[in-house]
Amino acid sequence: GFIFRPLGSVFFGWFADRSGRKNSMMIAMAVTAAGSLMIGISPTSSAIGALAVVILVVARIMQGLGYGGENASAYSYSAEIAPPKRRGLWMSFNGMALILGTLAATAVGALLTTVFDSKQLEAWAWRVPFLLAGCTGLFALYLRRKLTESAAFTEHLKAEAERRKLPEPAVKTSASGELWRHRSGMLRVLLMTAGITVTFYAWVVNGAANAIVSYGVNQQTAFIVALVAQVLYVVTTPLWGRFSDRFGRRANFLVYGIFNAVFAFPVLWIMGNQWWQMLIAMSIPLVLLSAATAANTAFYAELFPTGLRSRGIAIPYGIGIAVFGGTSPLIDTWLHSIGLSAVFTAYAIVMSLGAAAAAWWSPETAGKSLADG
Repeated sequence: GFIFRPLGSVFFGWFADRSGRKNSMMIAMAVTAAGSLMIGISPTSSAIGALAVVILVVARIMQGLGYGGENASAYSYSAEIAPPKRRGLWMSFNGMALILGTLAATAVGALLTTVFDSKQLEAWAWRVPFLLAGCTGLFALYLRRKLTESAAFTEHLKAEAERRKLPEPAVKTSASGELWRHRSGMLRVLLMTAGITVTFYAWVVNGAANAIVSYGVNQQTAFIVALVAQVLYVVTTPLWGRFSDRFGRRANFLVYGIFNAVFAFPVLWIMGNQWWQMLIAMSIPLVLLSAATAANTAFYAELFPTGLRSRGIAIPYGIGIAVFGGTSPLIDTWLHSIGLSAVFTAYAIVMSLGAAAAAWWSPETAGKSLADG
């Protein structure tokens, strides 16, 4: 699934820049929802043999492709319809939506482990989250059916039509050439995404599981504490979004990168098997992470022109999540199991400082008009 996210980003990024943000968002969501529903209703290997594994792999690939494509188009669309001076606040709801999805998943996990025993979970209850995810995706398709294309993209199409009427230039710039011209912006997006995803997957996606496996926290307690910390993340996200509108996108990343590095080892020392230790240890990185995720989608969109925006965001974003996000829980758990937790903490420090450095060396874009991009 993680491997196919960049591929989904590339395809749907190209599709969104060519055929529109709405069409791309509709197809990407349909693919994601279908993949989740396939997992939820897939037959077992005892019923159809090895074909069950094939169905699961195909469904997981669909989820990866659709998720990558969703980012490719949704971030561009959201940025293009937001008021320039409040784009950070508006775009912070992308970060809120992401954590609300994770929060909902954590809540479902807490509920299922409370209501069902391990035999029931292994037999059939594990399907419930996938069926819920698929139905949520179908509802999102229903909500999106009446969306109108963004004004920035509509104006871009008109400008492209006018340009095609002119004599062709002696030297034409290819699509890959356009991407190469904006390689510095794509590198910045990659570095900022890498820093964010290491923290996100370590503390949000893998936080409860790591507390259970590595620190011996009670399963139900771990899920509940993770829920509380994630609620705190949600509450602070729009505040950080407004902060980025006032003080700039770079300020958010500097706060995240520098203070995340400062508190990284103290958080590791605080973490233990008591609920209050887990709550403090999770809350600090999540509040700091919300500073970055409240500003990142607006920042990314503002770095690229309209005709390249979806691809410019999607390709480095998809690679960053697949390479750095997808591997973080595995690396974190493995290093802890061999007594080298400090190594992962040092790795997280380097990545968060890399994100701050990339933001520092980027132009400040807060309030920038996207209509003429």
